[in-house]
Amino acid sequence: TGGGMDCVVVLVVWVGVAQGCWARGTDRVASSGHLVEVPGWDDHLDLGQVVAVDVNLDNDPVIFHRGSVTWGAFSYDRNHNLNEKRAIEEDTILTLDAVTGAVKSSFGSGLFYMPHGLRIDHEGNTWIIDTGLHQVIKFPKGQRNPSLVLGEKFVPGNDAGHFCKPTSVAVSSSGVIFVADGYCNNRVAVFDKLGNHVRDIRGDWNVVHSVVLYEEEDMLCIADREGKKVECLGAGLKSPKFLGKSLNSISNLGRVYAIAGRGETLIAVNGQGFLKNPQGATIDIENNNQIIDTWGDTLANPHDVALDRVGDAVYVVEIGPNKIRKFEKSD
Repeated sequence: TGGGMDCVVVLVVWVGVAQGCWARGTDRVASSGHLVEVPGWDDHLDLGQVVAVDVNLDNDPVIFHRGSVTWGAFSYDRNHNLNEKRAIEEDTILTLDAVTGAVKSSFGSGLFYMPHGLRIDHEGNTWIIDTGLHQVIKFPKGQRNPSLVLGEKFVPGNDAGHFCKPTSVAVSSSGVIFVADGYCNNRVAVFDKLGNHVRDIRGDWNVVHSVVLYEEEDMLCIADREGKKVECLGAGLKSPKFLGKSLNSISNLGRVYAIAGRGETLIAVNGQGFLKNPQGATIDIENNNQIIDTWGDTLANPHDVALDRVGDAVYVVEIGPNKIRKFEKSD
């Protein structure tokens, strides 16, 4: 590759060191705007470990947090069973006002044990992943009773009817469900809209921590956290024969905890690593995976990321500090 691409790779690994090198390729960044944090946006919120965020059909962020429960070294036994099966008393799913950050509504008390993932689909259904339950749970829009549950409660496994600490989920407009069965099994389990298992996608991954679906492109991207890469695969929605076929791989991103995206853009946040501080990156996947912006230099422990539905706002949730942070493009 040319010198410009070499600069991008250096930037990924040594953020802050290669600023002079990066400056030669900033035209796209300047034209698209740099993401900056909205200061004090969630200062009034009292949260537990905030593990997941997505944006609902009203363009308000919805978060999933653990209340008084924390995930520690002794939360699970050696067979991945949750040691203390105590439901969280607090409401764990909060809908926030996109402008003020205030809580608009909440639910989830007494339902969850170790929250991990949340996704809101095109119909407004809320999909929840609880690693302690080893389940994926669908709540129809406006309802607090589930209409679909995948996995057996508290029973880990690696087959059509069981997960082992699943992490993330993506759902197509036709109802196809992609579950990142991430901590133990390192697979993506695919189900039809009725919850029937279709097949598994497996790869050379080490903790599949997040997934995002590019439906128009018929592409599913996964965050391989400990493999320190993002891999994009055929989703098989339009071309079933390409389901699971590797299409693109983005390395040198550090420990990628979460990804989000649409169109040509992929947003990624990484956690702490060797010579790599947490930060966010905006990537143009149609332009040789070029990093067009890096942001969030003050992030401490990001766990999930989401894009708003109509603008350019980005939301990041963190575990210790237990926060949701909003970023918007500067002029």
